Amino acid sequence: MQKNLLGYLLWAILMGTLFLAPGMVSLAVIPLTVLAIAMLIDPPSGVSVRRRISKREVRTGEKVEISVEVMVERGVGIVVVRDPLPKNVALADGSNVGVFFKGLKPLKVSYSYRIKPILRGFYNLPKSEVTTRNPLGVRYLWGVYGEELRLRAVPKILGNVPILETRRNVKISVPETSFSIRGPISTDFKEIRKYQTGDPMKLINWKATARTSQVLVNEFEREGKKAILFIVDASDLMKVGTESESPYEHAMNLVASMAYRFLKKDYHVGLYLLGARKFLPPATGPKQLHKIVKTMMDFERVHTGDENFCDAVERLKRILLQYTPLVIHVSNILENNKAGVKKGAVMLRNLHRGRIRPVIIDVSVYPILDPQTGVLLEMEKRAIVRELESIGAYVVRWLPGEEDVSVILSKLLGEIR
Repeated sequence: MQKNLLGYLLWAILMGTLFLAPGMVSLAVIPLTVLAIAMLIDPPSGVSVRRRISKREVRTGEKVEISVEVMVERGVGIVVVRDPLPKNVALADGSNVGVFFKGLKPLKVSYSYRIKPILRGFYNLPKSEVTTRNPLGVRYLWGVYGEELRLRAVPKILGNVPILETRRNVKISVPETSFSIRGPISTDFKEIRKYQTGDPMKLINWKATARTSQVLVNEFEREGKKAILFIVDASDLMKVGTESESPYEHAMNLVASMAYRFLKKDYHVGLYLLGARKFLPPATGPKQLHKIVKTMMDFERVHTGDENFCDAVERLKRILLQYTPLVIHVSNILENNKAGVKKGAVMLRNLHRGRIRPVIIDVSVYPILDPQTGVLLEMEKRAIVRELESIGAYVVRWLPGEEDVSVILSKLLGEIR
């Protein structure tokens, strides 16, 4: 547009000179003079941008605030600041584009906006793009400023979920761990019992000892005395479908929410990723939840090796004997991995002499992916469930397309004690 305007003005001067038309020449000279002066005005320069992010880690769907501070030292004109947003990050509040006028004095402005990640994962927020123009827009500068910001979106954890007790006669008891790995003693009195080697002297009940002529001690409840071990299938079977609707995606949301609830009860909670052979020993505290979520996310897009549930049970035998945990296996069970799941469940029952029923959660997204094929696969899965239940496993089928994660979470928490 600037070149066209300049061409028209020069053409008017040339024609006015050839045809001796002073009016045409003067008419062209005035805007040409203004244009020449405008070309001498420098666009704003000396730009610096500083950005801050309110949180480096958020839950999916949670909002995070971006604060932007812009400084421009020289020039006069319009300043446009734009922050490009990566894919799967939505603008929640405000605007990621700022428009300002730079006068004769240095410009210093700030603004903020809020974004929210739609899917889990790591996001790089690119540097700010800044475009400056002088008052008539005939000269401009463009550049990128500031630093990239890194944001991590983790699975959304459901904290306040009502517990539904749907099958009162099918409770799953979480066994106590061995005495040597229980947590610190609480103030909740449990019972008076006989003294055992290793009991602290301060626990001796002297009155009861004097009355019965036997050394008796006060026993108190211990924190973190129960253990849960999640064995989550990280194989390619769990990564069918779209990234946001894969069985692994739903498994992460469910396991994160369950682990949060168990850790709130001071249980020991551990994780084993089937196929990746990644093991987190059972532990308590909020740091353990962070480790569990991070570990599951690290293997979301990683191709894993061949390993079945039976192999995992064999590999974890020492841990299973030490902690006697309730094992919760989350997988997408089909004919090709059914045998391993069935054999692993039998091994668990034998290992704990039938005292602990393994919990198996089958996550199926096939009805969402392909309704026709999904019907056939669901018939196959129902037959597999009957086989697993016949050997004493507690099987829960979850179709995310029909039940929200909060519904299945309520049912499971109502059964596990």
